[in-house]
Amino acid sequence: MNTFGAQQITIIVSIVIAYILVTLGISIWTQKFTKNNDQFMTGGGKLPALLLGILMVSEFIGTSATVGTAQVAFNSGLAAAWNMVTLSLGFLLFGRFMAPKFYELGDYTISGAIARKYGNGTRRVTSLIMIYALITVNVALYVGGAVAVAAVLKISISTAAFITAAVTIIYVVSGGLRSVAYVNAVHFLFKYIGVIIVVVVGLKLAGGYGKITSGLPAFYFSPVGKVGMSTIIAWTVANIGAVFSTQMIIQAVAGAERASEAKKATYIAAVLIIPISIMAAFVGVEAHYIFPHIKDVLAFPIFILNMNPWLAGIVTVGVVATVFANVSATSLAITALLVKDFYVPFFKPTKDKQLFISRIMSIIVGLLPIPFVLYIPAILKTMFFARALRASISVIAICGFFLPLFSSGTGASIGLIAAAVGASVWFFMGNPLGIDSTYVAVLLPLLVMLIDHLVHRKKRKNNDVVDSQQNTPA
Repeated sequence: MNTFGAQQITIIVSIVIAYILVTLGISIWTQKFTKNNDQFMTGGGKLPALLLGILMVSEFIGTSATVGTAQVAFNSGLAAAWNMVTLSLGFLLFGRFMAPKFYELGDYTISGAIARKYGNGTRRVTSLIMIYALITVNVALYVGGAVAVAAVLKISISTAAFITAAVTIIYVVSGGLRSVAYVNAVHFLFKYIGVIIVVVVGLKLAGGYGKITSGLPAFYFSPVGKVGMSTIIAWTVANIGAVFSTQMIIQAVAGAERASEAKKATYIAAVLIIPISIMAAFVGVEAHYIFPHIKDVLAFPIFILNMNPWLAGIVTVGVVATVFANVSATSLAITALLVKDFYVPFFKPTKDKQLFISRIMSIIVGLLPIPFVLYIPAILKTMFFARALRASISVIAICGFFLPLFSSGTGASIGLIAAAVGASVWFFMGNPLGIDSTYVAVLLPLLVMLIDHLVHRKKRKNNDVVDSQQNTPA
């Protein structure tokens, strides 16, 4: 394995710094379009479908789509790509059934949309669980990005995490959703370029695709690999649920000019997610063939150390872009929930004060994951635990839209709390019996709501009997 000298590191660092400065400039420029809190949260509702589609994808193409997928593929084969490819199905279904409904509600928070069906009590429970899930996502994103950047720049993981926090805070504070959307379009381009470069370099180091396929066990190229069908199904359920209930997706829908544009954006996202997922998984397979004895978490960054510094600089920018894009989108989503569901109802600030508080809150949110970064979890598992939590919210949302009489607000709230506690305990126990926490997160709210439905139906029948007896002539 190669290592970079001082001159090579200087080249890479210079490229990364130049990229950061350019994107910061774009972000600061968008500030002139953000005059109030609604514009901060929705971009003024006039963003084009392509930009919104990229923004939606950015919520999911983080370190789980590059570093995390390559890490799993290193041990389990190309089937690791399913962890992202199945998101495409989620986007297609969301665009067909849910995007128009969320757009018509005119609310930019998932909790606000659910409150229309179940009331404010369920709204706050939904918001808290979503915040919990998104903070978990951000911790995993900080870790994945910090590991990759620290390996190349020879800095500590904590220092890399602070750099991530500082840059993404400026992205969010400057122009809110418009800033994040424009900057993420640039990030998106470099993500793709970076992954393509790594794939090509890996093929060159391996001596061609044929040598990789002949030099590794057959499961590395099978549809299921060592991932297992149960895990793939869990990924599919979690991904569909995550797309249906992720806060940033709802904000992106609110940022569209028309419902048809919101639907179009989700279809664009469905297409864009597939190629990068497959390429990232293939990087992990390449890494196992070329560097079989490295730690699996280095399956992606190891290639950066084995290319010339100019290409390494571009790939590092791609890794940085992946982290910045996802962290900024997630941070803005957390900020929106905190301000809309907790600060505004309790303190009732003026509109000017709301914008100020949103910016202050986004700074706090950006710094929040740093204390947890030193604990490095399995990136992909942590990401899917967070998606499992969001899947529980999607169950409530779907029932609210399509089965409005299925459960009361109390049943929905208790179901969400049961899902959050149950899925968390199950995850930290290591998914006993081989049952993924996603199944726990989806089934518990359904079970609670079913019980609630049966109890209320019995009460309604009893009340109907009493009314009938009272109204019967003597």
